[in-house]
Amino acid sequence: MVRLLEIAAILALTTSASCAEPQEKVVEMRTESFDGLRFGVPEGRVAVAQDGRIKIQPEQALRTVDQITVWTSNPKPLPEGTVTTGDDPAPHTLVTIEGGMGGPEYALSIPKTVGEREVTVRAYIQAEEGQPDFADAWAVWESLGVDQ
Repeated sequence: MVRLLEIAAILALTTSASCAEPQEKVVEMRTESFDGLRFGVPEGRVAVAQDGRIKIQPEQALRTVDQITVWTSNPKPLPEGTVTTGDDPAPHTLVTIEGGMGGPEYALSIPKTVGEREVTVRAYIQAEEGQPDFADAWAVWESLGVDQ
């Protein structure tokens, strides 16, 4: 009986350790183009071009606090909040705005040179369960290219 409990404890530890390892999220996307720029649009989102930017938002958008914007002109300044910067997988800035009723809001900004253009991918998300992974925004950033 003791041996059975030991085996159960080892299995429980092994299972919980493997669940804690980071999982790469695969983002399914379709390719669209606008103004000589090619980019991916994650499944379940639509792209709308307007005034020097391309908004990529959920098809059934109830709120605008889950949006990706590809700025093809100078982006608006980032909102005020706690600023952190990083360089993995590319230089980026993350702003955390505390105090929202639905949890903190997060704004991620990732610049990229595409051909001879400077573009910036911005993602705005409100999340109750901690900092989001921004998988869709990073996938859009990776997909950016020159439309041939």
